[in-house]
Amino acid sequence: MNAAELQQALAGAFGDRIVAAERSPRRLYVMTAPAELLAVFDWLLAHLPGLRLATSTAIDLRDGVGVFHHFAINGSPLLVTVKVVAAKPAPVVPSLTPRIPAANWIEREMHDLVGVDFAGHPDPRRLVKAAAFPDVFPLRRDFDPEAFKESIGERLEY
Repeated sequence: MNAAELQQALAGAFGDRIVAAERSPRRLYVMTAPAELLAVFDWLLAHLPGLRLATSTAIDLRDGVGVFHHFAINGSPLLVTVKVVAAKPAPVVPSLTPRIPAANWIEREMHDLVGVDFAGHPDPRRLVKAAAFPDVFPLRRDFDPEAFKESIGERLEY
């Protein structure tokens, strides 16, 4: 199945609950609401044998925090990215970890650095930041390194 065929199949299954954009015959981007993420993932898993999570990324956008799950399909050149945007200041996205255990650490890392809460995550402990680290998110647009260093008693030197 190529990107155009998958885009058509997803449109038939989800209608206006998704926006899919083919970038090339081997690349498809699917945008949906956080509430639809698990349904889209379950559909992909059922219809694409060999689907696996390649990686996930998060970025602080102007309109929220974007979480991008990048999927590869064994034996296929097709790559599928499912994007959700969660509202700030407390973004929440359903966790893939109960369905894909390999998502565990990357979701914990995204929480530590960007502040996304993954609803239903079985182990939401910090991964990158120490337990005593203040509840700030260093990869968010509103992170102020100077104020952070002052809050922990360090001087900023250039």
